[in-house]
Amino acid sequence: EALMKQFKEVAIQSRITLFNIYLKSAEDQRQEYKKKHEANIEKMDASQHTLNNNEKLSSTLVQLIDERCNKISERIQCIYKHKRESFQSKSN
Repeated sequence: EALMKQFKEVAIQSRITLFNIYLKSAEDQRQEYKKKHEANIEKMDASQHTLNNNEKLSSTLVQLIDERCNKISERIQCIYKHKRESFQSKSN
């Protein structure tokens, strides 16, 4: 019985460790993609200043793109938060 209790404790600790690794990995990946997104936005903004008027995006289109990016970012954060809460409740 002591062996079974020890086995359960090891299993629980392993699950917690794996969960923490998963959270760290997910956060690292989120940060990486956030940086890439910000770099792409900067490129788009820079190109708007260097292109001639016929090649530039309209201000309305730029605003729509920005709003869409914000919505996507909000959804990703919501999904990340939900997954984190889901895993935390499963580990308890």
